Amino acid sequence: MPITKATIHSLASGQSYERGEDYYHMGAVDEIQKRGNLLMAEVEGSSYEPYQVTIELGEDQVISSHCTCPYDWGGACKHIVAVLLAYVHQPEQVTERPTLDALLADLDAPKLRELLVDLLASEPRLIGWVETKVAVQSAVPAAPAETAVTEATTVPPPPIDPAPFRRQSKQILRSPSGYDYYAAAAGVAHQISQLLDQAEPYLEQGDGRNALLILEAVTEPYVDQWYEFDDSDGELGTVFAEIGSRFAEAILSADLSAQERQTWSKKLTAWQGEIDDYGVDVGFDVAIAAAEQGWDFPSLQRVLAGHITDQGAWEGETPWYADELAVARLNVLERQGRFTEYLYLAEAEGQTALYLTMLVKLDRIAEAVEYAMNYMAMTDEALILAQTLRSHDHPAEALKIAEHGLNLQGETLILARWLRDFATELFQLEVALKAARAAFARSFALEDYQAAQAIAGPEWSAVKAELLGQLADTGFAYGKIDIYLHEGLVDEAVKTIDKSSYYGYETLERVVEAAWQSHPDWVIRQCQKQAERIMDAGQSKYYHHAVRWVETARRAYLGADRAEEWRSYLENLINQHARKYSLRPRLEALRRVQ
Repeated sequence: MPITKATIHSLASGQSYERGEDYYHMGAVDEIQKRGNLLMAEVEGSSYEPYQVTIELGEDQVISSHCTCPYDWGGACKHIVAVLLAYVHQPEQVTERPTLDALLADLDAPKLRELLVDLLASEPRLIGWVETKVAVQSAVPAAPAETAVTEATTVPPPPIDPAPFRRQSKQILRSPSGYDYYAAAAGVAHQISQLLDQAEPYLEQGDGRNALLILEAVTEPYVDQWYEFDDSDGELGTVFAEIGSRFAEAILSADLSAQERQTWSKKLTAWQGEIDDYGVDVGFDVAIAAAEQGWDFPSLQRVLAGHITDQGAWEGETPWYADELAVARLNVLERQGRFTEYLYLAEAEGQTALYLTMLVKLDRIAEAVEYAMNYMAMTDEALILAQTLRSHDHPAEALKIAEHGLNLQGETLILARWLRDFATELFQLEVALKAARAAFARSFALEDYQAAQAIAGPEWSAVKAELLGQLADTGFAYGKIDIYLHEGLVDEAVKTIDKSSYYGYETLERVVEAAWQSHPDWVIRQCQKQAERIMDAGQSKYYHHAVRWVETARRAYLGADRAEEWRSYLENLINQHARKYSLRPRLEALRRVQ
């Protein structure tokens, strides 16, 4: 199933979608390129430079998206929405380009090296990025062919040179002359986050000491300079939570002495004190706790030995960062092959999804299913376990857990869609239809409506009546109009538009297009309202939209045998806007259109 409007709706807030729709209709999207599953475009916005949008597409979903605008209020921004709408509605505007792999496939090593050198000569700011990548690839050994956890080597790897990472961090934080400090915040946060990723290969190898060298090299300049940018949206401050979690895992991965841990605790505490002055209270606390407690904390030791109580791995009140620290500890335990301790800690800390997933990895399937049926509480836990069971070739158990998950707390839409599609693959159509109903009840989206239709078969007549009844009983839903138009229920679509002001320009346009013959009076009123709003405001760059609305009104007038009224309305418009030299000729041209 391709990307649809419903898919785009699900990615953004209502306001972002509506504004993105406006941007799309204004023609703000430019230079759309598609390289394999990567979609890239420029979108004109409030900044002098156009915003750069990059979207990774799956077969029927958006895997990831990024925009250089500073938006950070949840979901996709309006620029991403605009690009996706252009991709869906104007595929002819998308230029297919070769993937990077295909582009470079015929170049041998010397030519690739020459190309890279030329690139760095023209873009010297990338030299630091390349230097850090080379440092990581040179220092981290290749991963073993098998994924099973092996015991860490007794010979510690040599320390890396942290200087390239420090230089790169400073370069990211060096704002170019005349740069918009507000607009820069999003880019800086993104680049620092990517630089922090360079510690990940070391953590995967259990090399906490070298991971600490990288994290320290990146973090020190960041703590010193981040506040020089306008962080009104909190993007730069949010990075500290990511840094804190990475430090916690690195500290727990390294075989540090008590003195070394104390030194790290003091450094992290000092950093937290500096960012506290700027109101950032979610930062290094989890890392400080990891340094102070290590693996020797008495209550943690009791849990790892299998003594589990309601208190978990804590004494007294459980801190706010308990879940983050538990995940860091579990990641380290898994890499070290300490699976029994892993299970004890996951159970004690309420990390149900991780506990159940590990049971499946250890091939303790019956135990995982029984525990889940008795203690699992959230839909997201059910989805994770069902997906893990499926990937480990236990389809019947996956189906059972997913169906049980529909009755748990939490958002059911993603789980219901997954179960619907998986059950269909297994020809378990009764379960698939149950899941399809559940998905529709959460989304009221056309794609879920059609999926239910495909599964229902001869039962569709009854199911259709049920779903349309649910749709009529709900208030505002983006998919409502889509479904009514899909079923040819134009009267219901018209009434829905009249009851709500939340439907945007594009939705109104589609209803008008469907209703101009059956509801001419309503269409005429809507078209006049849209056209006159633009013309009366003198918005010359949108006059082509206004004229299109007037043309649609003409169709409704003539279709209802009201030609005289149409001519009178048109002449009034021409007289009213006679002094608007870019509008009047367009209106006069409509005299010749029959």
